[in-house]
Amino acid sequence: MFVSVRISMLVTKMSWYYSLWADAIGFEKAKHGHIRNWKPYVLIGITFCQSLNLAAILLLLSNWVKTPFFLPIDIFPGKLLDGVLSGIITLLLPFMILNYLLVLRDKKYEEIIEKYPFRKGKLYIGYFITSVILFLLPVFIGFIMNRV
Repeated sequence: MFVSVRISMLVTKMSWYYSLWADAIGFEKAKHGHIRNWKPYVLIGITFCQSLNLAAILLLLSNWVKTPFFLPIDIFPGKLLDGVLSGIITLLLPFMILNYLLVLRDKKYEEIIEKYPFRKGKLYIGYFITSVILFLLPVFIGFIMNRV
């Protein structure tokens, strides 16, 4: 019983994930119809949103967990380039690889487009806006808490 409920929850979450991808693919194809290679636009857009969501979670957890979440890198002089590289490796790269393997590899996106409807970008844009708001929320809360 418990296993079937967990599998059902996983299938539901994956359906939402693939619905998001179908909507994003349709939206980017409509927006960039003149460009034959729409894949980087969709991959970067969804990966960016997922990275913002992870960054928001890490920001919230940083109040309670004192372990560094980002990969410590000391290659370049100064800290800016090291920080950017660490952020890319920690936040962007895992989602980019996962998204590629789940959607773009072996043209799985063709099945996704057929199975899930195009919602004129509403799901994709809604996910983007929600991700930005959820990232900015802990930033503003932290800013207000430090001011008080």
